[in-house]
Amino acid sequence: MLPLYYEAYGLRWLSQIPMPELQRATLTAETQQDVADVQIESFDLAGLWEKWDVGSDNFVARDGCLFFRIEDTGLFFMEHGKRIVVSQVSGADPKKVRLFILGTCMSVIMMQRGILPLHGSAVVIDGWAYAFVGHSGAGKSTLSAALASRGYPLLTDDVVALNWDAGGRAIVSPGYPQQKLWQPSLEGFGMKQQDYATVHAEITKYAIPVQHYFHERAVPLGGIYELVPEPDQESGSVHLQEVSGLERLHLLCSHTFRGGLVNRQGLAQWLFETASRLSASVEINRISRTGHHFTAFEMVDRIINHIRKGVQIEI
Repeated sequence: MLPLYYEAYGLRWLSQIPMPELQRATLTAETQQDVADVQIESFDLAGLWEKWDVGSDNFVARDGCLFFRIEDTGLFFMEHGKRIVVSQVSGADPKKVRLFILGTCMSVIMMQRGILPLHGSAVVIDGWAYAFVGHSGAGKSTLSAALASRGYPLLTDDVVALNWDAGGRAIVSPGYPQQKLWQPSLEGFGMKQQDYATVHAEITKYAIPVQHYFHERAVPLGGIYELVPEPDQESGSVHLQEVSGLERLHLLCSHTFRGGLVNRQGLAQWLFETASRLSASVEINRISRTGHHFTAFEMVDRIINHIRKGVQIEI
């Protein structure tokens, strides 16, 4: 199969590996000869891994490159923000291989290119992008799916790619038209798990195509919400409060996608400067929910009212 051009996160990717999750790039007579921003290649990396002699460490960075190994899946090599090389283990689940390309590999490429990848989802509300960040299981995808069901298009799921436009505004570039939802979220939306494929064979997280409500253009960032579930607290209302001071900077750094790979690549100063710039230019709030009941639509109402200044912030 010939290499295919894809678009995601504001970049053009030329891939030897079919990536059905991604949007195919629209090529015109003027762009057909353009060089891709990033190339994704398939190549045997076993010799290079041995040459690097990393011992028992599964992640190593040298000279603007990051190299990592996932047991029973493959070796992955990212170089200077321009190339991803993948060496699949024989018999590896192709969906799991692509999951690492779409997540860790692309996030590292973004870091190397100066694009901040936050761990979250984003939707478009009144012409602005609103990002929802949080740790795994916080409900980011569930909330963005609930917003999309109310008519607010999905911009990206799992990774929020933040950059700056010519005027110095923070912007969010579109990811790709798919959401990943855990089984309880499917049940909360009345969706049947047999209608969707799992992200890969080892987990009960489902890939949901969202082409019909996917926003395909970059949008200026209007605000960031950190989701903080408190399942052990007595069930009550949804609480929203502003994040201020140095806590804003800490929040952005702690929710950088694969943030543990920042220091390995010598990018700590870049992250500090980027997060500081973002912290100074955008509103950041925290929204918490208690108990185990499904609160996605209650959170939607609270967020929309807050964005449109229909309610007071609780401090």
